[in-house]
Amino acid sequence: MREEPENGDAHLLLGSTLTLASERSEALKELQRAVELQPSSALAHFTLGTAQARLGDPEAASQSFEKTLQLDSTFAEAHVSLGMILGQQHELTGASEHLTQAIQIYGKTASAAKAHYLLAQILIDQNEPEKALRELDAAISLRPNYPEAFVAQGLIRKWQHNNAATIAAFKKAVALAPENFDAQYELGSAYLRAHTASEAVEPLRQAAKLRPSDRSVLYQLCTALQKAGKEEDAKTCQEELSMKIKKGLATAANELTSTQANNAGVELEKAGNLSGALEKYRDAVSLDPNVTVFRRNMALALCRLGRWDEGIVELRRVLKEDPDDAQATKALYIALEKVHAAKSTGSGAGDVHAEPK
Repeated sequence: MREEPENGDAHLLLGSTLTLASERSEALKELQRAVELQPSSALAHFTLGTAQARLGDPEAASQSFEKTLQLDSTFAEAHVSLGMILGQQHELTGASEHLTQAIQIYGKTASAAKAHYLLAQILIDQNEPEKALRELDAAISLRPNYPEAFVAQGLIRKWQHNNAATIAAFKKAVALAPENFDAQYELGSAYLRAHTASEAVEPLRQAAKLRPSDRSVLYQLCTALQKAGKEEDAKTCQEELSMKIKKGLATAANELTSTQANNAGVELEKAGNLSGALEKYRDAVSLDPNVTVFRRNMALALCRLGRWDEGIVELRRVLKEDPDDAQATKALYIALEKVHAAKSTGSGAGDVHAEPK
């Protein structure tokens, strides 16, 4: 980059690489520079939008995708990406329009399968199951090894009480993606509804392995084992279920205590007592270290107290557990920028603005 500071393609490549490494600040800086150097490049705007979406800023991503389409209305991927964001924001009409545009541009190619699948999800939300099935059929015809499409197909057939079609769809999904929890669980449940408990055991067993903390799955498995006449296995399953229920009750009580500690921290912070709030947040995290909200509140309090290095460490831990936590992503970005500015100027870093929860 030092040798070619005005090379837009080089900035674009570097920004894309940094995005994959989750280097938010540097990635966005490089991609925004690429856009400045190549303002009429639809690809540059699309790449920036993709990074913004991945790094937790859907509003900025929408603007970048819209600019992409202003420059090139046939940019099918931008239609798909914008359709996805609009769908997530429940702007279903706009999402449908963009996905339909993408389908028309792609034509009868495998690339259109994702757009058909996403359009089916919109139609499901709009209570149009038959239209959704047609889109799923189109997706599968273009990409026969599309497990998510078979899962969606099976769910619609389940809602329609067509158990034979439900089983057929989930069997295909399981064959294509045995690690797909929904496919395994729904197939086992469908077999149970069809009174073929012996067939239900294996997919429910696999589902329980994929999600061992889910007690409802284990309950279904115990039921299947009992109905299939596997008495010893059913007894072992019931014992495991009882143990998990007891552990869950203990965890629930612990979570109540940790929530009380976190709420006390929020009140202290609102009253201006940051040090006291930090201690309450620490209590909440020590009681339940897996709740990202508690850890995020602690991280923000550390930053507000000027303990930036500690705050950044905790924010990174939050994002390791939940990479899609937009508030933690934004807070980390601000914190890193403030630290960088402080090191450059020798001044103290400012506040990170985010409301505790």
